[in-house]
Amino acid sequence: MRGARGTVVVLVVIALVAAGALAGVLATRGASPTLEQQVRDLTDRLDPDGPYRAPTPAERDAVVGAVTALLAAGSDGQVHRGVLEAAGFAVGTARSAAGVDYLVARSDPASQRSWGLIALPLDRPPRLLVEVPHPNADLATEEVGLAVLAARPDAVYLQAGAHRRASGERADVAHEEDSLFHALAVELSTRLGLPQLQLHGFAERADLDADVVLGGGPDDPAPPVVELADRLEAAGLQVCRAWAQRCSRLEGRTNVQGRAAARDGLPFAHVEMSAPVRRRPDRVAPVLAAFGA
Repeated sequence: MRGARGTVVVLVVIALVAAGALAGVLATRGASPTLEQQVRDLTDRLDPDGPYRAPTPAERDAVVGAVTALLAAGSDGQVHRGVLEAAGFAVGTARSAAGVDYLVARSDPASQRSWGLIALPLDRPPRLLVEVPHPNADLATEEVGLAVLAARPDAVYLQAGAHRRASGERADVAHEEDSLFHALAVELSTRLGLPQLQLHGFAERADLDADVVLGGGPDDPAPPVVELADRLEAAGLQVCRAWAQRCSRLEGRTNVQGRAAARDGLPFAHVEMSAPVRRRPDRVAPVLAAFGA
């Protein structure tokens, strides 16, 4: 009798353990991907030979209007989400590793409407615009962007949706004014007064001895850009100041977002980082995150 009872207890325990394991598997399968996972998945799928076309003016206006309305409402309103979905975006909420919830709209890299990814903080007004215009091409710039976002949960994250060399380099959003990336950057910076922190990367160069090349647009930079240079140097990074030095043609003076910001008198930081800096985003991100704060 005791032996039978012991067997029953063992079988119950085994059943409970199995049920717990199954529940864990099902929960994992049903879990929504984090913001970081979505950004990395998009970035990994980008290809220089991938499809891309610029949006029509009507498409640009519709998406920009929906994004600004969502930010103004502070919600994930179904009407505005529907506009983004009609433009080819997958729309949903995602939580970052820092525990912050975002509304995320992500285009399909296999589609010609490969226009980008934008993450809007859901529970706080935005104070900074973090931009990654050359994902995959400028390796690990998205990792720096995500690290900045972790330190500044009041930031909007904007990333290009195609490789910069796609469609004969028409997808290079840092130099094409007809891109959705440019339209969103200009609208969000002007309408909300958001400082723009744009992240780039450069390979080792014989004529440049710097960790970071920092520019502020085509003219003299806004004071927050100069302050950022000072903070980067205080953190032990060697900075080439594009407004005062020659920086191996990495000054970013032809960047169309920088030119637009200069016309409106808004802070714009063009941040070129060496490979060692990009491999250690935890070192540079807290300094970058203070931009415009």
